[in-house]
Amino acid sequence: MSENKRRKDVKKIGKKMDKSKAKKWVKRYQKENPDSTHGWLYGRDIIEKLCSYDSLEGVWFFKGINDDGKERLVMFPADKDGNILDNKLRSLGAAAAKGGGLGDDDPVDDGEDCPPNCPEGLGG
Repeated sequence: MSENKRRKDVKKIGKKMDKSKAKKWVKRYQKENPDSTHGWLYGRDIIEKLCSYDSLEGVWFFKGINDDGKERLVMFPADKDGNILDNKLRSLGAAAAKGGGLGDDDPVDDGEDCPPNCPEGLGG
């Protein structure tokens, strides 16, 4: 992002929404996209790890396609300007190959898909 165009306070982006509206939006998406992945579940441990990264002020969520052609959600830590923290990003493949843990700014994947692992009331 250029220095002339600054984001608002990244850590304050987003807000809570009405639960009935959220369910309505999700169900509409599922109805209009019955063959797509509807969501992903991530555990507390990986979310806490992501939130503990140095300089983290937000998280980017991107859809990706894995090596098996399956749609996946990938989360990247972001700094105060909304830029992806990428000091060690180039080492992710090497760390995974060695069975190493996450670096300070490695992205996150491997959530549970919905479907088939959907929560009651929203899954479809």
